[in-house]
Amino acid sequence: MAILSQRSCKTHCYKSIFLAAANGCLPVASWRHVVPALVGKVALFIPELPGYGISSPAHKHSKLDIGRALLEALEKTFDIGKSSPRNVILGGHDRGARICHRLAVSRAEFTSINVVATILLDIVPTKIQWDKFQNPAICQGYYHWPLLANVDIAVKLISAYGGAQWCRDAHSRLASSEEGARRIQSGNAVDVYAALFDKEETLRYSAEDYAAGAAPEYAEQVEDQKAGRKLDVPTMVMFSKAGLGSRIDVAEEWRDWITAGTTYEPVPIGNGYGHYLPEEAHDLVSDHIQSFIQKFL
Repeated sequence: MAILSQRSCKTHCYKSIFLAAANGCLPVASWRHVVPALVGKVALFIPELPGYGISSPAHKHSKLDIGRALLEALEKTFDIGKSSPRNVILGGHDRGARICHRLAVSRAEFTSINVVATILLDIVPTKIQWDKFQNPAICQGYYHWPLLANVDIAVKLISAYGGAQWCRDAHSRLASSEEGARRIQSGNAVDVYAALFDKEETLRYSAEDYAAGAAPEYAEQVEDQKAGRKLDVPTMVMFSKAGLGSRIDVAEEWRDWITAGTTYEPVPIGNGYGHYLPEEAHDLVSDHIQSFIQKFL
């Protein structure tokens, strides 16, 4: 598993650890603009999702299974055990945010990790996203969801198209402004992502993630809602006004997934910035994260 972490005697003095789950590919690239703003303010643990880049793939692909793997790595990195539990603030973008959502809802099962808050970037609950596909315009924009959920077909089709080209085209589709596109491409980050998606292994395990996020995760969230299992820690949801927020009332959709009385901060990000908020809107994202986590430090 590829991990970007800040660990020293000094980090053990911090009250909380901020775990930031990347959107699949190398965390050092996708969070490259946000990390410098947080260094020295909170202990950082920024893992790659298994199988997406240079990390070894996981054998199970549910959000809870992947989340467990991330927390196990966190425990080893920071020497955390039942006798020395630590507070953790979960944060993630896109696929990483979906893992954080699952971990926060299931937080009671983690005895050495105390989830105290969560930050979710540019998602609505998975069930809601699938339900919104009734709208053809939304379905068209998320065509990759049902495609990737059919793993074998997706891998063959994208390999024929060219994994690197697929990655580049996906980024150009979702960047909503010229400035946003420039920020995404800075540091040759898209070249790094494209090289990773030229590998069949990356394509396959990315697709496995989407397959797990189709019928299995949909059914899981249906049961969560029936049982009243909701987010019950302070939650901030940042989303692109020009992208996700232009077709879905993101702030309102989340209310039914958060326990009544729980602190909830919906934060629309404007200025034309699109889906890749940690890269496109890194200055705004960094400021909002710092403001939100301050009370837990």
